[in-house]
This record gives sequence, structure tokens and C-alpha cells, in this order.
Amino acid sequence: MILLFIHASNFSFEVKQKATEIAEDPVPRSFSSQNTLVVFITVEKEDDNEIIAKALNDINDIISKTKPETLVIYPYAHLSSNLAEPRKAIEVLNTVYEGAKQKFNQVSKAPFGWYKAFNISCYGHPLSELSRRITKSAEYQKSKEMEVCSKFGFPSSPESTFMKIAVMERLRKDLKASGIIYGDNEVPGYLNVKFKKPEGRILPCVNEDPVIEVTYRGNNELTYPREFRDSVNSYVIWSNEGKLKVNVGNLLYYFLHSSREKSTPSLPLWLSPTHVRILRVREVDDVSGIASILSSRGIRVQIDDLNDSLGNKIRRAGMDWIPFVAIAGERELKTGSLTVRVRETSEQKPMTIDELEETIKRTDDLLIQSNLPVSMKELKSKK
Repeated sequence: MILLFIHASNFSFEVKQKATEIAEDPVPRSFSSQNTLVVFITVEKEDDNEIIAKALNDINDIISKTKPETLVIYPYAHLSSNLAEPRKAIEVLNTVYEGAKQKFNQVSKAPFGWYKAFNISCYGHPLSELSRRITKSAEYQKSKEMEVCSKFGFPSSPESTFMKIAVMERLRKDLKASGIIYGDNEVPGYLNVKFKKPEGRILPCVNEDPVIEVTYRGNNELTYPREFRDSVNSYVIWSNEGKLKVNVGNLLYYFLHSSREKSTPSLPLWLSPTHVRILRVREVDDVSGIASILSSRGIRVQIDDLNDSLGNKIRRAGMDWIPFVAIAGERELKTGSLTVRVRETSEQKPMTIDELEETIKRTDDLLIQSNLPVSMKELKSKK
């Protein structure tokens, strides 16, 4: 359902001619009033009692703020292409009309199914023109904590793409699913992934285009909370009514939000697009061999080859929440022992390539292949 609110100093309409075969009696044929809140309503196919209740709450809210003398419910089929069939539209509009009369004395309704001429004069104050789309989905407001999603370039950066894949792989492993299937077919024992159009305000992670939904029919359960809150909204991560249904964006935001709340913000290693970032001490230091060895062993590695000082590279790695930062200079290249800073513990210690590999593989049980170029110069040029 879509509502368009106009707080009018003057409003009038007059019935002209029939517009559809199924139409209400043209009563009243004309109407005129002052200080009127006109609610233009488009009824859509999925509208039901839950939607009507939400619409009435919105109408009552706007009435309390604009304080009109009269309220007019006005059928208006021009705000959507997803229109309910006429009989249903009439039923919904009449239910809204009757519900509005329970809270407000002066309520009128324009007849459905007729072409009408109308005149309207809008007051022009900040609340005199408003629109609302009423859906069953939660209408999220942007919170400060969502900056963590923007930090990783959601919705369409290489990092965000990796994280979405990683979360689905996490679900597959946690639920011991046989595999992942994309499409409408729901096969028991598999994760079934569907892409849906978002409703309401588009926001990073929690309401992107498309919304990713995973369903699973099987005997295993999740240990993650069903829902969580940030400072503004409550988010449902999963539900189980005959089948497990998971909102991937909300689960991903839960992981990012939890990572942000740590004393040293850090991602679970399986979710981090980069395991190791190698920093060259000098431009002449060739660290490509180290990167090649780590990459061949399944480690997600990156070289900061941007023209910058070592200090700036260290700060950048910190801002990017890189789990392992390996500094490689002349000494390290000769000895084969890297100076590694571990983000989660803030330790800095020498590690061989084998030790670094072992440490990562002990913590990351998914070891998803990297989708980022090794060179940060290349990544920056693509962005």
C-alpha cells in the first residue's frame, strides 16, 4: 500500500464518469472542505489486515501532527503498477475508512472506480506533503553503526562480495548442508539461496538490492541469536517455521557489528577478505616471492605497493582491520623471517612463512579463495 498525504487548506472533488466495471455507488458525488488531510491511497496485491493496521497507525500519526478538521480517504491508483483487483481494493479502502472513523470524527471517502475532478490547495508547511509505502518488512533507519558496512564498500565492492560468499559458506558448514543451490527450488539438506527485491529504504548490509535469503530444510540449528539490535533498529537474523530462513545481510551485519564492538575492532579470520598484507620497507624490496608462496598455500595475501611511507602503510593496514601485517625489508628477505603484527592480540613477533601459514589455517576453517588482486595498486585502479 502506498499513501500520499496532503494537508490542504482547501480541498474539493466532483464525480465525473465511471472508470471501471466494478465501482462503488458514486456517494458522495461532490465534496468540499477546509483544513483537510487528504490521504491518496493505492491498494496493492499483497495488502492485508497487517498492512491496513500499519496504514491506520500512520494516518493517526499524521493526524496528531497536522491537526486537520477533516480527513478524506481518496482512492488513487496512480502510485503503483502492482494494483490489487478492484473488489479487494474496495474492501481494503472501506476497512481503512471504518478504522479511521474509530479514531477521528470527521472522515469522508471518495468513491472507488470513478473519474473525479479535484481541486487542492496545500498549506506548504514541513508536514503538508508526505508519502509512505506500507510493507510487512521492517523499515530500517540508518544508524551510526552501519558505517562499518560502508567501511568495506557495501553493497558492491570486491570486499563486500567476498564477505557475502563467506557468510553463505559459513552457514553451509555450520548447518552441515550438502551444498548451495541458487533459485526457487528448495532441496532438503541444501542451502537454497534466493535473491529478492528490497522493500523500503535501501541501506548497506541490511537492505541492499538484492536482498539475499537462505532457506534450509534439515535437522541442524544455528547458534547465532535470532535477532540483535544496534542503537536504532532491531534485525531478525533467522526464523524457523517449518524451515530455517536466514537473512544473509542481517547476519553479515551482525558479524560486522560484533567485530566493531571489540576493544580492537577485528573480523573473524574466515570473514576477512585479506589474511596477510605485506609491507615493503623500501621500494626495491621484492616481496612478490613471499606473496606467491603464501597465495599458493591458500592464504589470502596482499602487497601494499602504493607509493607511500612505511608509517602510512602501517596506519592504513590498521584502518583496514588487516589481521596479519607482515613487514618485509632487506633483513627479512635474507633470513626468511617476517616481522608480523597480529591485530587481534596487538603482538608483534618474527614468524617464518610456515609459521604464518600454520597460524592462519588453525583459525580459519573455511579458507575461501581470495577475490582481490595481490597488488593494492591494481585494486585501487579498479576501484
